[in-house]
Amino acid sequence: MLSTAFLLSMSLLAGILTGIIGMASLTLYPVLISIGIAPVTANATITVATVGAGLGTVISSLRELKNHWRTAILVALISTGGSILGALILIHSSNTGFKRIVPFFILLAGILLLRPNKKEPRSNLRQSTFIVTVNWLSVMLIGLYNGFFGAASGLLMIAVLSKVIGGKYATYNAIRNFASFCNNCVSGIMFICLLPIQWSVIGPLLIGLFIGGYIGPVIVRYVPEKVIKKVVGAVAIILALVLGWQAY
Repeated sequence: MLSTAFLLSMSLLAGILTGIIGMASLTLYPVLISIGIAPVTANATITVATVGAGLGTVISSLRELKNHWRTAILVALISTGGSILGALILIHSSNTGFKRIVPFFILLAGILLLRPNKKEPRSNLRQSTFIVTVNWLSVMLIGLYNGFFGAASGLLMIAVLSKVIGGKYATYNAIRNFASFCNNCVSGIMFICLLPIQWSVIGPLLIGLFIGGYIGPVIVRYVPEKVIKKVVGAVAIILALVLGWQAY
């Protein structure tokens, strides 16, 4: 009973973070590791459960997605293509190797979260074809990373979409939510077919992630993103150090 309540509360938090900036893996990975689930199985289980969060975030983001569905579908198609490749890499990864590389991903996530955004001068706002191409390629590469692990993939996608799409944070965050939902649906199906899933924890994770995923985009409309990034970034760096110490 206590472990179920713990999983529900942590998945609720993870769902909220997913809706804000995409941090389900970052939040739930150490939780599942702490209850004895192997690293690769933990990540595969989180991906399957995160479909619940994705559904919640998309429903909650319908207001922002209005008039932006063509862009959202394009981003989803490109990033999902990369996600399939990332999922295949995870399927052929060892638990030991995976456990050793995860702290570096989480550390990078924390650094990116805490790094201040630099505003480009007005003269640089006009992007060349090359820059646009690189940005769209980055969307695919982030999808690849999302299929493999996904910690901070939401932040990376936000950074790219802010350049590709522009406009309000809430708008390209909603597009990211939709793309992540598509990524996790495809990767989740692959993992169910090819990897062991810890089905005993899926129920509490799905419930918490769905509710939290619905709440996240609502928070984005009211809370300054700088505050959210600083808090999550600090936690990410501490977590990376703890997991790194355990792995090495």
